[in-house]
Amino acid sequence: MKFPRASTRPAFVLGLVLSVGGCGTYVPELREFPNYTQADTQNMIDAIVQSVRCELSHAITAVVDNDISEARLRQSKRTYSDFLGGWGAEVALTFTVVEKTSGAPSVLWTPPSPAASVFTLSTGVSGSAQATRIEKMNFFYTVAELYGLPCKGSDIRYDSFLIQNDLKIADLLLGRIGPASLGTVHTPGAGQKNVLSHEISFQIVTSGNATPMLKLVRATINPSGPLFSVGRDRTHDLLITFGPIAGGGKSLIAIAEQSHFSSQITSGVTTGFRSTLAP
Repeated sequence: MKFPRASTRPAFVLGLVLSVGGCGTYVPELREFPNYTQADTQNMIDAIVQSVRCELSHAITAVVDNDISEARLRQSKRTYSDFLGGWGAEVALTFTVVEKTSGAPSVLWTPPSPAASVFTLSTGVSGSAQATRIEKMNFFYTVAELYGLPCKGSDIRYDSFLIQNDLKIADLLLGRIGPASLGTVHTPGAGQKNVLSHEISFQIVTSGNATPMLKLVRATINPSGPLFSVGRDRTHDLLITFGPIAGGGKSLIAIAEQSHFSSQITSGVTTGFRSTLAP
């Protein structure tokens, strides 16, 4: 690897710092540097939606087929996943990007002093800027349309861990069907209190700083602490709520919709706190 010459190193380091995050005074991009175009962003969103739908389909199909297969071995020949036929899945995607920039130049002045005393004067100023972008998307699927759906997720990750990842959706469904098959609980009926919720959040935080120092005869510029620092915090959150379908067939029953909405509020508050506390 060939390193830059000494004369170009300050500019090289500053370029690396700037590539980590923006200045906090404009709307952040959803994708990472240098994939900033509108087409790049749309490709990422399309890949996430496609991948999540495939994960839902694979999980539902595997759980239902496994239940049917095991029913042949049960004395009762009963299946316990039938209730899913009248259920749906509300899916919410939330993208949160926070970019921060701070600067704190300082000067340490050391004027001539008598031999019996030493006098120094330290001065400094500081400032910061922060920009936050939050985008939310909601989708609704019926379990019936997802079952056996032939699909293939994206082959490219596109800057999100929600793509090409085992989202553990099958574990959620098996966690509800398993106790019913053991006789410890009843399978969900037509009641108004049947809700399953699954949330996944991926957060990536990067930061960088630069501290050039200049020593003069009677003063030192930036003797300590970073002169300039930037940070980029991005969170991709997925919320899936399963529940019985309402009469019109286009949404979940009221209690499931309320649970979905409440989970979104909780997720937003949690993400806000994490972003505030991040460096």
